[in-house]
Amino acid sequence: MPVQQIPKAIKRLVQINIIWNFCSILGIIFFSGNIESGSAAYNFRQVMFGIQALAWTRIGLSSYEIGETFLFSKIQTLRSTTNIIASVLVIAFTALFIASPDFFATRNTLEISLLQTNPIFVCFSVLYTIFLLPVFIATIYQLLRSSMQAVDQPLAQTGRYMAVTYAVIVTIAFTFDIAFPLTLNLKTWLGPFHFMIWHQLLTVFLMFLSGQYYSSISFKNKSSFWFLRKLISKMEDGIIYFDDDGKINYVNQGAVKLLGISSDSLKGKSIRSVFPPNLSFFNEIVYDDIQMDMNGERHSFKIHFFKIRQTMVTTMNVAYFADQSKTLLLQKDLKTLNEQYVEYTHDLVRYQDRLNKEARIKAEKENVLNTLINALPFRVWYKNELGVYQKQNQLDLDDQGSLEGINDSQENISSYERDARENGEAGVYTSYINKNGEEVSQDEANRLTKNGELVQTFDNMYIPILQGKAPFKTLCIKVDMTKQRRLEQERNMLREQKFIHSRLEELGTMCGAFAHDYNNILGSQIGFCQLAQEMLPEGHQASMFIAEALKAAQRGKTSLEELLNAIRGNAKSATPAIVISPYMIIEDVVKKLTLTLPPNIVLNSEDMDHNLKIRGVVASLDRIISNMANNALFAMKETGGTLTFKLHREDLAEQLITPFAPPIPPGNYAKIIISDTGSGMDSGTLERIFAPFFTTKAPGEGLGLGLSSALRLLKEGNAYFTVQTTLGKGTTFNLYWPIEIESKEN
Repeated sequence: MPVQQIPKAIKRLVQINIIWNFCSILGIIFFSGNIESGSAAYNFRQVMFGIQALAWTRIGLSSYEIGETFLFSKIQTLRSTTNIIASVLVIAFTALFIASPDFFATRNTLEISLLQTNPIFVCFSVLYTIFLLPVFIATIYQLLRSSMQAVDQPLAQTGRYMAVTYAVIVTIAFTFDIAFPLTLNLKTWLGPFHFMIWHQLLTVFLMFLSGQYYSSISFKNKSSFWFLRKLISKMEDGIIYFDDDGKINYVNQGAVKLLGISSDSLKGKSIRSVFPPNLSFFNEIVYDDIQMDMNGERHSFKIHFFKIRQTMVTTMNVAYFADQSKTLLLQKDLKTLNEQYVEYTHDLVRYQDRLNKEARIKAEKENVLNTLINALPFRVWYKNELGVYQKQNQLDLDDQGSLEGINDSQENISSYERDARENGEAGVYTSYINKNGEEVSQDEANRLTKNGELVQTFDNMYIPILQGKAPFKTLCIKVDMTKQRRLEQERNMLREQKFIHSRLEELGTMCGAFAHDYNNILGSQIGFCQLAQEMLPEGHQASMFIAEALKAAQRGKTSLEELLNAIRGNAKSATPAIVISPYMIIEDVVKKLTLTLPPNIVLNSEDMDHNLKIRGVVASLDRIISNMANNALFAMKETGGTLTFKLHREDLAEQLITPFAPPIPPGNYAKIIISDTGSGMDSGTLERIFAPFFTTKAPGEGLGLGLSSALRLLKEGNAYFTVQTTLGKGTTFNLYWPIEIESKEN
């Protein structure tokens, strides 16, 4: 084989043998016999022996590396580490024996006689035991394991032969180089510097053996065997492999055609049953014009018998034969072609029928699908994995026109559609379209709806068709939910109004019964407070608290009288509006709140205009501010915050329009600001805050009547409001109360 094709491990083994033998020859020729230690000849002989030691420590690793090459496995780190350690130890021993030849002999602590008499042999024998013998054993195990795992019988047989031979070589070398010298106490003709001579000689044989082993299996390792088998299987001439017992192992297709017998029937039969028995099957010979009967016809064959070597220990017998007249093969081929043609004609007819049937079924399915999607009461379209329109139903065609083969622009593709196409995640969302065909937010849609403008509501669905890998095809559905949502809102509104009316009726009945009792209770409270004021000396500390309690009781009595008048329908008895300073009402509310204020909430009421006057009922304004302040405190109950009251003049030159509140006409107003830093409200909550019995509080914490009664009292006082809220940041109520200008008397 060319040198370039030999593995590096075998090349390295050759190089090691050259170095080892060269140094050994130099040592035997020029430095044999007794040489005085410390002399130049002694040192040079020691160096030569050290080089030989480096060589034989590499022999085992190279042998194991050859095995790794054949098994396609590498343990490069282990081999490199072992090589470094062995080299360091060899160099260290060599340097020691040159620098101090009697180093081990003078050590009394070493009670080993061989170290005192033959230290070189003992030290390098230890190196052999550590670095060479285990690798030899591992190589033998490696060869045996590979032979047992081989699928091909010749390769398995070659592996076993290699392992046994290797074991014999190692055993012989170990016996004559280690065992016998130790047994005879090193009294041999070889001498200490001829150590490992048997390993040296047998390693040369091992080198040739490894090369032969590589040559044997390289035929199959390089896929030549596979290529040859494929080539033989395509030949029209017959090829039969049989062993030395005449048992057939392999038959190609050409032999099957020529003999008219299947390959399964031929395998395992004797070669003598196929050809005339008087032929010499196991010699390399050529027979011309061998007459054989095939299917009642006489044919002339040319037969070659020869041997091929699969490995260095296995051979295979081959019979190569050809029909000289070619009539048998041509007849068989013609018959086969006729049969194939007839079968092909039948298959063609059947295939055409199937295509026609499938085309009809496909057309029917297409018609059914088109009819179905066009009958759907909502828009449907379908896009391929690139986002190109492939199909639209009639409703979508009427709305968008034909878009088949067109891509949407990137800004018109929603994130839901992109997720469905790229990530395979179905997306559903609701969109709102104004009268101009533009998509708007839900808050904007609610505002437009309240103003009486038309807003269409659609449910959009993007469904990925999960086939293969992303991107995916997408089925898109758009359902007009405008009418349905309007009906749902009307139904919910009627249901809520019915519930409110029912609760109000119940509340009116209950209030009528309890109002008289509480009126008597408040009357007693007022009386006792007045008595306490008369009995306490002037300037007593409790007088202020009693005055506040008396004031609260009187306002409660006034509120109860208004409630009784409202229940009786006696509007004339309502408390008349008077001109008041709103800052005084705000300060009273702040005083009441301060008594029960949680520690994590701060009140701020410094920005107050004391000159503003309004016309209204004191109790009504007190209730409005108290209800809104209590709601603000509830919103800050968990996180804490700041509740701020402000009062200043606001002049509106034109009508003020804000979401979720009626428009405010132009005019001069006293603007009362009640602001908190609480949790804020979303748009859904903001729409219903003034509805009776609507509350976000837990059951038992509120009735939902505070803001609804505040709204009623604002309307009675000809006042207005606006509301601003941010979810998570807080809410601000602005109360606009018309300013009352008092006339000055001269």
